Amino acid sequence: MLQRTFQHIPGVGPWREKDLWARGIKTWDDFPAAGTGVAISKKTDDIARERIAQARDALARRDLRKLTELLPPREHWRLYPEFQNDAVYFDIETDGRDAQAPTVVSLFDQAGGLQVFIQGRNMDALPEAMAARRLWVTFNGSVFDVPVLRDYFGPGRFPLPDAHIDLRFVTRRLGMGGGLKEIEAKIGAERPPHLKGVNGYDAVLLWRAYQRRGDVEALRFLVEYNLYDSFQLRTLMDVAYNRGADDLNQDVPRLPVFERGDVLYDVSRIILELGPTERDLETLARVRAMEQDA
Repeated sequence: MLQRTFQHIPGVGPWREKDLWARGIKTWDDFPAAGTGVAISKKTDDIARERIAQARDALARRDLRKLTELLPPREHWRLYPEFQNDAVYFDIETDGRDAQAPTVVSLFDQAGGLQVFIQGRNMDALPEAMAARRLWVTFNGSVFDVPVLRDYFGPGRFPLPDAHIDLRFVTRRLGMGGGLKEIEAKIGAERPPHLKGVNGYDAVLLWRAYQRRGDVEALRFLVEYNLYDSFQLRTLMDVAYNRGADDLNQDVPRLPVFERGDVLYDVSRIILELGPTERDLETLARVRAMEQDA
């Protein structure tokens, strides 16, 4: 799909790109060389050949940042097949305060699998983990998750990706509107019964229960909820890319849609390993003492 993209050429939008495809100029290789014909106009064609050369060179060098700069943001989803091994899918929960702080953040990628970062345990390690991946995939992350994390860690420490695909806007353009969980149901990637209906406010309440009473079961529930928010994005990204290619009627390979079966074992393992910390035990002892005094 990327090598069929012409919207990195000034003056070429969705309509003109489709016109080029209809006239047989379907890939960068099909664009006429200088002196062999006119595709758009003599002046624009010279610019087009320069932009195509830049994109071809960036792709050969695996320069995701340069490609991101060349393409309009609405078309960054086209980068995905070439760089999916560099992708991390993530989601955050927060404490619900005015100056929101992250409480639980989960990451999923091909190489590292699932990772969970929890306030008071290992949250400080999150920036380094996110910096290891050049392509970020979120749902509404450009509006919420990333600004919260940047404010929390500070712009000097929190990394920037080479590209960020926010599936909220990709799916909306494809007619798959709604929230993440609503879209999951539409594509057959529903959550287990005990997680259906759980929302962001519930996540805040679960965190408060953990903070106030050392309730590790509440933390486990919260972490499980958040883990689904991250690895389900891999399935949604695959589906969205394929539907985008379908919508444009392009003869390009479709992606195999991610099956979450192997990941579910890791979810169970992570949840079971979430035992109480020394601080949790101290909180529990304090709560019990207060109950006895009452």
